[in-house]
Amino acid sequence: MGTSEIVLERVQALLKIDTGTGSLHEHLVKLSRKLAEEKPGEALAQLETLSRHLKKTNFRGAPAQDEAIPIVADAEAEDCRLQWCGDIMELTRQPSDPTAAPKVLGAVQNFLEDSAMLRWAGVGFNQQESYHIGLSLRRLASETSSLESLRCWGKVLGTEGDYLVAEGVLKSIPKAPDATETPPILPDSPEFDVESRGEGANSFTYWVSAGGCAPWVRLPAARASHIVAARSMKRILTGRLDSPVLSMPWFPGKERHLLRAQIARISATCSLATKGWYEEDEEAGAGKIKQAEDPVGAFPGQEELASDAAWVHRMPCLNKIGKCSYPDVDALTSADPPLINEEQAKAISAQIEAEGDPKGILAGVDGDLAEVKPEGDEGNVVAWSYKVFGDKGMYKFGDADRTHQVTAARSMIWPGATTVTQGTKFANIYIGYATKCGSLLPANPVTGLPLISGTDPFSPLVPDDIMDEPDDLEEHDEPNPCEDDVESEGGSVDPADDEDA
Repeated sequence: MGTSEIVLERVQALLKIDTGTGSLHEHLVKLSRKLAEEKPGEALAQLETLSRHLKKTNFRGAPAQDEAIPIVADAEAEDCRLQWCGDIMELTRQPSDPTAAPKVLGAVQNFLEDSAMLRWAGVGFNQQESYHIGLSLRRLASETSSLESLRCWGKVLGTEGDYLVAEGVLKSIPKAPDATETPPILPDSPEFDVESRGEGANSFTYWVSAGGCAPWVRLPAARASHIVAARSMKRILTGRLDSPVLSMPWFPGKERHLLRAQIARISATCSLATKGWYEEDEEAGAGKIKQAEDPVGAFPGQEELASDAAWVHRMPCLNKIGKCSYPDVDALTSADPPLINEEQAKAISAQIEAEGDPKGILAGVDGDLAEVKPEGDEGNVVAWSYKVFGDKGMYKFGDADRTHQVTAARSMIWPGATTVTQGTKFANIYIGYATKCGSLLPANPVTGLPLISGTDPFSPLVPDDIMDEPDDLEEHDEPNPCEDDVESEGGSVDPADDEDA
């Protein structure tokens, strides 16, 4: 074998060495085949480019690392966050099916517009939460077919959770044409404890939710016995509807019943409307109202809105038995046979007489707390406080004058109840612990006056003023004068001893 052959074999062996990504010999063979197939016009100029592409296609490097998995400190919280995001995205979708006929919803409150007024007064929710509340109300309206109107009533705060409350009006059940008049309900019957739907404390229906995308739960109807029991106790809610109410005196129900009773009390006292916006509906019956023919034209002036003269109650007042009306004594006694005896009729008449003249529907707020105001007291005991926010200037809009100021009326009876108005719009809301103001307790037994205004609802007792000087003690003579002590020296204190001597 010649020297040239040995060198050629060594060169071939060198070219065939595989370094893990292929040998140089294989690469040159593939490069020559590629040039023969494509026949480029400038083979020398494209030689390096073809060589680089071939190397990339034949790369046999180490496998890539495993897919990067993010490390989550709290996996449970991350799952809850992802679930919440998915529920919120589901909430933003249209309530009706695109392939089906569109749903006709009831009159749902535009909460985003009302929340803008509320934020000017320093109450309400932020924009994101207000947007979620508006979407949640829309979903509730789409799921409730018999709903006529719906609005956000407010939020009741609790120790373990809060209740977002919605207020709605359900369609009344039509009566049959041949239906006879129902007999009056006996005062001692279970049916008398609950007013019918659309009447009195049950004029509205209420739902509660934990907020966000949580489902809505319908509350039971208000009972007169629950309202009476709630007046004699003070308790902060927990946020769980099925939790027991541990209180003294005893409450006959769960937390859902106490919550419904407190909502009925707050609504009857703090649901306001501007004077002239509503009028009594004589066709619908006593205690019914309807919107006036021209409510915007009768809207009070901006200066009048900051006083009691511009506001009325839009819900009937609750009486001492927890309802908005007393039994009809004449109907009960004139029935054949009579449904109550004379003693029962006298007891009901005595309750009605002790109640006094009840406040009628659309009664002005200037009469609130009139029963606890001392004679001649002006301004010390007030039920509502007023404050104006924003730009107070007047601007011309065509022929009309308009202002952007916001007027807020805050209840001093139920802290957290606020009515806000701007222009010709107004909205009611309650955000609080569903506890009455501690200053509205029975009068001071010594002075006979109401307790100091502004008392903490959770600590209603007002301590004495620590700067007052204590009363001076009256001086008295000593019980044993000095003269008696001198005369008794050397003598016996027992008269019997003197007689024996």
